[in-house]
Amino acid sequence: MPRIAMSFVYDEVVKARVKSVPGSTYSKTNRCFYVDDTEENLKMILRELSDYVDVDISLIAKKEEGPVDIGSEILMTDQGPGSSESSGDIFYPEEEETFPRTVTRVSFESGKVEITGGKRYGPVELRISDREGLLVVKFMGLYDPGWIKELRTYGWCRYDKLRKEWLLPWKKLTCDSLADYFSSLGIEVRVKKNQVDEKLHEERKSTGEVVRERVLSGKALDGLDSLRMYLEENRYSTRTIESYMAMLGFFFRYFNEVDPVEISGEEINRFLHDFIIRLGYSASYQNQMISAIKTYYNITGVDRFDAEGISRPRRRRALPKVFSKEEVSIILNASGNIKHKLLLWIIYSCGLRRSEVTNIRLRDLDRDRGIIHIREGKGMVDRIVPVSEKVWGKIDEYIRSYSPREYLFEGQSGGRYSSESVYRVFKCALRRAGINKDVGVHSLRHSYATHLHENGLDIRYIQELLGHRSTKTTEIYTHVSRRNLIQVRSPIDDLDVK
Repeated sequence: MPRIAMSFVYDEVVKARVKSVPGSTYSKTNRCFYVDDTEENLKMILRELSDYVDVDISLIAKKEEGPVDIGSEILMTDQGPGSSESSGDIFYPEEEETFPRTVTRVSFESGKVEITGGKRYGPVELRISDREGLLVVKFMGLYDPGWIKELRTYGWCRYDKLRKEWLLPWKKLTCDSLADYFSSLGIEVRVKKNQVDEKLHEERKSTGEVVRERVLSGKALDGLDSLRMYLEENRYSTRTIESYMAMLGFFFRYFNEVDPVEISGEEINRFLHDFIIRLGYSASYQNQMISAIKTYYNITGVDRFDAEGISRPRRRRALPKVFSKEEVSIILNASGNIKHKLLLWIIYSCGLRRSEVTNIRLRDLDRDRGIIHIREGKGMVDRIVPVSEKVWGKIDEYIRSYSPREYLFEGQSGGRYSSESVYRVFKCALRRAGINKDVGVHSLRHSYATHLHENGLDIRYIQELLGHRSTKTTEIYTHVSRRNLIQVRSPIDDLDVK
């Protein structure tokens, strides 16, 4: 028998009236009341509560259209008269108690009862515990038992009853994949990074608060206006503009008693050391702060110091992670969904970034010339990429089946397919292929470039296909290509060893 589960912000009146429904039972495991999902029980719930909150049953037709498979629960919250403290975290899986999968949902919001088939699950917290080498997953509210099944697909998985948390081995792949899984379900995901030392954290906080309370001078404000104007005129991305403005604003406040043009290179390096390095901020944060400062002084023409004298942090030059051709074949064949399959085919066969494949419009397909026009790639650079006949055949098959309107890949409700969905498609294909590598979608692009080089294509052509501004960026693929390495004879082959 299907059940109606009722969970609500604590209120004595609501609690008493819910308990008056015949057969109403409280589940300690899931921290909610539930009754059999019958028409009489539903009428009783509404009858008992209709004089306490306004009732709106306009969405009940959604239930009549068919059962809603949302796991096991109905959320009922009350914000009406007499509501007090929250009941806290709910639906923790302390033991395996299963509700039937077909459910109705009743929710109370702002003194209003609503019957609907939608979802109202709480957020999920993903926390990295370096000390234990674990990824900690905590359900902050309502959860679906299907989520637990998803966690267990990653191998070893244990539930800590004391902390009410799920524990998995820490892997960036697992964290990214789970974050994408919950996001795709419309669930809020809170990812907590490694905890900074408490003393260092307090010092960061206190120092930052002191600096941010300082008032910017008129000249500093003029400097910020000049920077914003320059960035906007040169079509920097919105994210870069806001980041540079925030960082330069903090920098000016740090030296609030000094005219910005009077700040010396030595003082800037002292600021980078005392605020960023000493307080343990990341190298990427340091590098971005330097970029914001240098951009400002370059556009103002201040020559009191050499901007190039500001030291940037040494950056790790990691080699790209690539698949073998055999692995790529397995991945591209892993999905049975033609849309998902074509998505991965195009990323690999054209060497595209995630954002580039989701930006492809139907008008960008040029079948006569055998190309796809990639518009506004990284750095706002357009380019064309060749498409093989094998891929064109798959495109034709896909368009006949899905009939996209504007973009080649569109979401269920139309519009551009999200980058998060692309990531999830890739991760699902990776798992189905049985490939356990800590990699992202970009690895297909890396593999495309590497395989082209192994096939003998000149690095300058690969540069054009990838949309790189400089061959220096593209040359990294020569370090992972096997084209020349397979010709190298190991010295051990010349030794008489057994």
